[in-house]
Amino acid sequence: MSRVLTFGEMLMRLQPADGKPVSQTDSYNVFYGGAEANVAIGLSHLGHEVSYFTALPERHPIAKAMILHLQKAGVKTDAIIRKGGRIGSYYLEPGVSLKAANVVYDRSHTSVLCLADQEIDWPSLFSGKDWLHITGITSALSESMHHVVLAAVKAAQSAGVKVSFDFNYRSKLWPAEEAAKAYKEILPYVDHVFAGWKDFAWLFGWKIEGDDYEAQLESFYHKLSDDYGVTTASSTRREILSSGKHRLNGYYFADGKLYSADPISFDVIDRVGGGDSFAAGILHGMMRGEGTADMIRFALYYSVLTHLIIGDQSDYTEVDVAHFMANQLSDVSR
Repeated sequence: MSRVLTFGEMLMRLQPADGKPVSQTDSYNVFYGGAEANVAIGLSHLGHEVSYFTALPERHPIAKAMILHLQKAGVKTDAIIRKGGRIGSYYLEPGVSLKAANVVYDRSHTSVLCLADQEIDWPSLFSGKDWLHITGITSALSESMHHVVLAAVKAAQSAGVKVSFDFNYRSKLWPAEEAAKAYKEILPYVDHVFAGWKDFAWLFGWKIEGDDYEAQLESFYHKLSDDYGVTTASSTRREILSSGKHRLNGYYFADGKLYSADPISFDVIDRVGGGDSFAAGILHGMMRGEGTADMIRFALYYSVLTHLIIGDQSDYTEVDVAHFMANQLSDVSR
């Protein structure tokens, strides 16, 4: 078991319950999540001791619901600062047929932004911790929040805490040039990166070398290692066969080599949180010292399982994932 701190903004997802566009619906399903919260919940269900750091409003019923949601999953919430007056949220119109999914953010003036004005006791937050997990989304919220992220990763490095960083680029939150600059400031303090082909080719503008996707990805990871000292990295490759059917593969780079699993094709129920489950699965394997092949396969199947339920996270355990890996399309379990 490892002790982990994740840091980011928790969000409320509002999704039309009737399949209509946001402009036409009058009924929503509500889900609680956010990239870092999703990883926290995933790692907790996989048996790790996880704390979540953010800011949420005081005396706010939705903030209370969010905290209870984390606690139900076994995530520790005592580090959450209660300040400010707004919950971060977004509206999701799922993709269907030829129509792509669409996200509308409502994240202005939210509570998490108050962290830029707080005196944060990073040594206390990192006391007894083994890992910090962050994403690029937090830096996208404001320049001041990017400085908070930089303070966090520097303090983690000073405390001997390993840092996991998921690029998680969101084009609706900031321009690619700003994101690339911010990510490059974070990378010197990072031990493991979640970033894929598009991030390096399109976001960083790195030269594409190699005859196929995997050769090019491996080349990017070598450059990441050479330029920033990040020697392990991972990502998924998603092929959208139709609006409801995807093919997913997972990659892991270590010891100068790129490893992959066999791709999986499946019907999607809810895509949100699938990448975060892959991240949790990879981190779980690294924390447990699993072999590379077993780690990628586990993370990939854990991600697929999360695609097969409605909501940002599942409550699947290591035993559940192992059972799923061994029993696809089998008869009813009675």
